[in-house]
Amino acid sequence: MDYLAETHQPVCGDNADPPPFSLPLVSVIIVNYNYGRFLKQATDSVFDQTYPNIELIIVDNASTDNSADVLLDILKQHPGTKILRRTNNGGQNTAGKEGFNASLGEYVVFLDADDVLFPTFVETHIFVLLSLRIPVGFSSADMLQTANSHTVVGTVFGLSEYVRSGRGRKPDLIRRIDESAPEVWPLCNPGPAFDNQVHFVQPGDGGWYWAPMSANCFRRDALQLFMTNESLTQPNNCLDAYLIRGISILMGSVVIDRPLAAYRLHGTNVFFKQPPLYGVLSYERGLNDNDQIGRKMVIDHLITKTDLFLSKLEDSRTYTRALKALDDAWPRLPSTVRGAGTYVTGKLISEPARLARKLGFFNYVSLLVRLRLHL
Repeated sequence: MDYLAETHQPVCGDNADPPPFSLPLVSVIIVNYNYGRFLKQATDSVFDQTYPNIELIIVDNASTDNSADVLLDILKQHPGTKILRRTNNGGQNTAGKEGFNASLGEYVVFLDADDVLFPTFVETHIFVLLSLRIPVGFSSADMLQTANSHTVVGTVFGLSEYVRSGRGRKPDLIRRIDESAPEVWPLCNPGPAFDNQVHFVQPGDGGWYWAPMSANCFRRDALQLFMTNESLTQPNNCLDAYLIRGISILMGSVVIDRPLAAYRLHGTNVFFKQPPLYGVLSYERGLNDNDQIGRKMVIDHLITKTDLFLSKLEDSRTYTRALKALDDAWPRLPSTVRGAGTYVTGKLISEPARLARKLGFFNYVSLLVRLRLHL
């Protein structure tokens, strides 16, 4: 489908000839379960994108509401949409993995069925990712937060705090694709001030600075390292925390100081139960802590797939630095192994022979020392 023609996106610049290379394909994956009342708005926001090369994949998790009728209407209006219908609700992670396996894009967006993308969402993310001098694993944009169809909050706090701190500003981080290769970028640009709105998150940084899942655009190559996790179907609702934390800790990411999507608060959200207030919890303490669950999943995957990551990473220090950062992230994850102070140390001493052989005895012992293991 020719999205460029459908959205009447103007081609900027004097060169009207077609570019020698097409823009990357972006796969937008929507996982839906009983969000029929929101699903049409979410899909409309995909088809209203100003970016010309998008595929949409909807995975329905055996919904019991009016989602089936909504999906039929979407398919009639947009026959190119890929719709996967599950016969049972396998959870967000399982459905997300199935959507990913059915996708083809070099870049992937996981759009929650109750959220909405703004028209320049994909165009802006791809502009940033093609302009970066550092090929990071994903980009994360700011989000508005809405309740009862009204915009209530204009930012995501953690992302805004990272920007306000001045961290992540690197000279020459951006070399604008519209200027360096105008033949490849026939679309409009996000304006001259945009270069200062992109902040780099260094690999090995254990903080949390990103917007929720819908506001992120992932490199497929990065996702493939984490979607191979055989345990991804357990638990069901922390795909965002798992992918965001794992990919950035190894490959880095960028945050974009511009709202490009809306996060809808409707009372049944897993994490945000109310619009956030500074210093006030917007969730029930101790329940649905997806960040901690996601961190455990990343740690388990890194240690289970030691061979994979050591073969892909430049050196073993990147691997051990990631484990150290995951161990240091607050709150610390308690160990399930007696005699180990944290979750990471417990995993390391559970398989000493294998890990010492894979990492090298010196690196293995050094990592334990750095983790301040108390036996």
